Amino acid sequence: MRIVMAICALLLTMPVFSQKISGTVTNEDREAVSYSSISIGKEKVSTITDINGNYSLEIPNNTNKNDYVIIEANGYESKKLTVNEIIKNADIKLGKKVNAIREINLTGQKTKREIIGAKKRPMFTFSKMFDQNVPTIEQGQIFNIYNWTKLNSYSFHIIPSSRFKEITLKLNIYSVKDGLPYESLLNENIIFKTTTTGWQTIDLQEYKLIYTHLDKLAITLQLVESIPQEDTGFIFGISAKKTLSNDLLYHYQSQGDWETSMGSFISNIDVNYNKDKRK
Repeated sequence: MRIVMAICALLLTMPVFSQKISGTVTNEDREAVSYSSISIGKEKVSTITDINGNYSLEIPNNTNKNDYVIIEANGYESKKLTVNEIIKNADIKLGKKVNAIREINLTGQKTKREIIGAKKRPMFTFSKMFDQNVPTIEQGQIFNIYNWTKLNSYSFHIIPSSRFKEITLKLNIYSVKDGLPYESLLNENIIFKTTTTGWQTIDLQEYKLIYTHLDKLAITLQLVESIPQEDTGFIFGISAKKTLSNDLLYHYQSQGDWETSMGSFISNIDVNYNKDKRK
């Protein structure tokens, strides 16, 4: 009996091993697809590709080999492969998404300009921290917008106690349904690098982001790459403030559930508009 109990105790303390696979995500022209997300169902097993489309994914041994691995990237059709398939061939090819281009006539548009969100950092704030080892995490908030809205820029505040040499962030924009991000509204990556803390502004003019017949946008950030300072632990967080509404968003990976909490980022969007906000 003692021997059986000892064996059981040993099994409980044995580490759960995983299989590591590495590959590349490219498009039909054999070009690298940077910062695409790769995840196994709704499990917390995920990664993203680097700027050259390369990735590594740890697959736990207890994973069902018939579970799906989902690959997603802005501007491309998402792809589903079984764990078995991706183990056999870790190189993935994505097809470009075909979008019906709708012409937006700007001639004669009389628009006004407004900053929506926090324009300055209040005295009392808290921090939403990012983990440099989990680049699939997204954090952000929901903005109320106008029926016709053009995004000019997105600004946010990095906590002064952050410590890094350089960080690379990916900006994500979604429509909103039932108070949560619903569908991505981007056809290409928006990447921002910085070496400083405090207020940061991402210029969005070149992307021509015009949204009609939407009353809300969800905007999130991902920490996709980082360079730490020498002899200093890495710290990166965004300033936030308490509010009565559940506008703060958290997402572990692309197939996971969104979580909300009371508060909002110290952030804002600079917009042009020509219709009243929807309530």
